[in-house]
Amino acid sequence: MADFRAELARLMAATTAPPGEQPPHTVVFALDGVNLATAQRCWPGARTRLMRSVTPTTSSACWLSALTGLDTAAHGVPGVVFADPSGGPDLVNFLAYAGPGLAPDTGTVFHDAARLGRRPLALLGDMEHYGSAWRDALLQGAEPITGHTFYTEAGTYRPRPATDIVARVRTAVEAALDRYGTQQSCLIWCYIEVDQHVHRHGYDRHTTDVLTALDDWARELAARGTLVVAHADHGLVPTVHDEKRAALLDQLGQRYGFRMGGAGRMRWLYPTPETERRELAAVLRELLPYDIRVMGADDVFPAGSAARARVGDVVLVAEGERFLTDPDYRYDHGSFAPEETDTPFAVWR
Repeated sequence: MADFRAELARLMAATTAPPGEQPPHTVVFALDGVNLATAQRCWPGARTRLMRSVTPTTSSACWLSALTGLDTAAHGVPGVVFADPSGGPDLVNFLAYAGPGLAPDTGTVFHDAARLGRRPLALLGDMEHYGSAWRDALLQGAEPITGHTFYTEAGTYRPRPATDIVARVRTAVEAALDRYGTQQSCLIWCYIEVDQHVHRHGYDRHTTDVLTALDDWARELAARGTLVVAHADHGLVPTVHDEKRAALLDQLGQRYGFRMGGAGRMRWLYPTPETERRELAAVLRELLPYDIRVMGADDVFPAGSAARARVGDVVLVAEGERFLTDPDYRYDHGSFAPEETDTPFAVWR
C-alpha cells in the first residue's frame, strides 16, 4: 500500500497530451472498506490487481501510507487509540488529536500531482467530519472540496440506496471538473466511506451495486480521456462483539493495571511500569480464548520505529469472529486475515 503514491505518480506521468495541450484529468476513487475479491467481481472494465494493506488494517494507518508513501512504522499512526505523539501521559484518538508530531511532513500524492501539472483537489466526501491532525497530514498539498457526503451525515452513518450513493458521487466529481477543470488539468481524489455500510451489512447487494455502477461510470470517464483509478484501505471480515471477553479484559486490566489502545480486531495493552511484559503475556495466553492471539509489540511493529513507540507492549489480535467491536457491527478489520489485507488497485483507461 505504501507504493500507491509512486504508482499514481507513474500513471500520471505516463498519461501525456499532444504538445500545447493539458494532460488528461485524473479521478481517484478512495473507497474505504472494499476488499480485492469484491472489487474484481464488480469491475470488469478495469485492470485490477492486488494492493496489500499495511499493519494494522485500520483506516488511520492505511490511508496515510497510501497517500504519503510511508509504511506504518515510518509515519507512526498505528490505529485509532495510541500514545500521545506530543509526549503527554494520556492516550489519544486519531480523529480527535490536533497536536503536533503526528506524522512526518514528506509530501503526498497531491504534491506529486502539482509537480506533474495537475491541480490537486481532495473531494472530502465522508471525510468532512474528520477534523484532526491526521486529516491535515493526509491531505497535505491538496485543495479541499466540501459540501458533498455519501454514506454519512454530520459524521453519522445514514443508509441510502446504492443509486443515490453513486448519483451523489457523480454529481460531486462532475461539479469539481466543471468548476476547476476547464482551464487546467486536475487530480480529484474522492473519499467514499463504503466501510460505514460494510461494518453493518457486509459485502451485500448494496455494496456490489455501488461498485458495479462506479465501474460503468469509470468507463464513461475513461472514454472521455480521463485517467480513472480506484484504491482502498482494507477489507472487513465477520466480527461480533463478545461481552464476556470484554468483561474478562476489563477484569484483567483492573488486576494488572494496563490500559488498552488499538482498534477493531487488533488491540494493544500498556502495562504499568511494575508489570512485567512477559508475565502479563503469559497470563493472557492462559486466560483468553484460543482465538485471540497474544503477541509482543516488537513482533508486530519494528523496534525503534515511530509506531512502536506509540503502541503498548502486548498486542491482542482476533483470529475468530468473536472479539471487541461496536455492538452494531457485524464486520470489522484490524487483523491479519487475507480478506482484510488484500485490497484493489484498479485503473480504467
